[in-house]
Amino acid sequence: MKLTASFKRGVAQVKREWRAARYDQALSAVNRLLQDWPDNPRLLTMWGNLVQLQSEESGPALDEAHASLRRAVELDDDSPGAWKELGHFLSAVEDDARGASRCFDKTISLCKSMLAEALLANAQSLSELERREEALACIAEAYWLQSHNGKTHGAGGAKILDRLNELTTAE
Repeated sequence: MKLTASFKRGVAQVKREWRAARYDQALSAVNRLLQDWPDNPRLLTMWGNLVQLQSEESGPALDEAHASLRRAVELDDDSPGAWKELGHFLSAVEDDARGASRCFDKTISLCKSMLAEALLANAQSLSELERREEALACIAEAYWLQSHNGKTHGAGGAKILDRLNELTTAE
């Protein structure tokens, strides 16, 4: 419990410093947090972003920021935030449009999948609340997302259609 509170306070401090454009202090705060949580994808992503905001003379090298962002996506391949930030880095710093596009595609795919899952879960809740039309709208949106994510032909699409059938045949 103490570690979690300490982590939250540390991240809040980083955010305060970042918003105040005190990037060197924010980076120092992330460095302190990384001592206790060295492989935390969120911290690695923050660190990589903050390095980019440092002056070249005083801050770590940009290749270290790149390595930090890469490590974040390796540790949490399902984190759309880390993929998005790596994409921004590749685009803005490395001028690697192809690599950036792959990262943004991954981000979009992860976000669509998460949103579809949340919509289906909400449809279930709305159905239990007897808010059938809203539940159907959630299912329709989930199906649309899956179809535009290239995933309606597998188990995901079948699951959505089964849930739609359950709601449309229920009285």
